[in-house]
Amino acid sequence: MRPILMKGHERPLTFLRYNRDGDLLFSCAKDHTPTVWYADNGDRLGTYRGHNGAVWTCDVSRDSARLITASADQTAKLWEVSTGKELFSFRFDAPARSIEFAIGDALAVITTDNFMDHVPTVQVKHIAEDIDDR
Repeated sequence: MRPILMKGHERPLTFLRYNRDGDLLFSCAKDHTPTVWYADNGDRLGTYRGHNGAVWTCDVSRDSARLITASADQTAKLWEVSTGKELFSFRFDAPARSIEFAIGDALAVITTDNFMDHVPTVQVKHIAEDIDDR
């Protein structure tokens, strides 16, 4: 087994996640830009631009169609994996620290940090099948 060197982030990595099939690798970093890579050769497929703070974590839907990210910019964003299009942004009063899809990708569970006068929270958000139904 040979190591694969993946170059592309400008700041330290914060999180890595494979999709269910194991053919895509999603990376999060302090450079504000989640990135998707081919897992077998390390080639970069694309980036997801829109966050203004470190991206702490992400999760990918079971069909690999959607990516959800949690960021220090006090948002969680839903993306279309294939195009990089931002589908929706959830706003919070504190940095979003962790995120996961749940219940067949119909829900997102998001935690926020202790920040200024705001206590940490766990929030559950509905993810519409058709984003226009939000």
